[in-house]
Amino acid sequence: MGKRLFLLIICSLLGMISAPSILTASDIAPVTGLSNVGVVETIPLPEPEPEPVVVTAVAPRSQTTYVAPATQSAEVVPANSIAVAGRVIPIVDVADTAVDAGNHVNKYGTKFLYGHNTSAVFGNLPSVGVGNVFTVAYGGTTRNYQVQEVQIYEKTSPTQLSVGGRDYRMSFIANGKGRYDMVLMTCYGTMLGGGDATHRYVVFANAI
Repeated sequence: MGKRLFLLIICSLLGMISAPSILTASDIAPVTGLSNVGVVETIPLPEPEPEPVVVTAVAPRSQTTYVAPATQSAEVVPANSIAVAGRVIPIVDVADTAVDAGNHVNKYGTKFLYGHNTSAVFGNLPSVGVGNVFTVAYGGTTRNYQVQEVQIYEKTSPTQLSVGGRDYRMSFIANGKGRYDMVLMTCYGTMLGGGDATHRYVVFANAI
């Protein structure tokens, strides 16, 4: 029994002596056979800075402004006249819409101008539409007006006009329907002779 125990101890010691060494993290193990020839050290590049954001201020789109042609500007329109549709026509103040206009434009009240549909007066008025500009110089004041509405009325009596089955008194039209600054009117449709016609071409405008 004593011999067997002795032999076991001897064998255990021999196995430990012949076993390979186990390196730990604290062991120093020299490495040989390596060369750093041809190895280039790589330095990381810095992150590129973001490009500055340039904000361009854009002016708001301006609204279209209608300006009278040079021949109709406030500076060249003679006193007591209207410049419209390429013509400059004298204005005469009257006390009644039944007064014949002759070769000039009659002014009734503060905002109603009417004249014949002739080459000397309002013959070009039917070419005037919404957005067009005309100039009125009267009583020492010159103002530009922009057309807001155009209406063709049927004449049903000397004091009444009709459109769409509705009748309107001439005084209502002459007053700009209560919402316009200036009214222009001329004959339209079938000419009846004596300066009259079946319809009226009416332009409603506001001062600009």
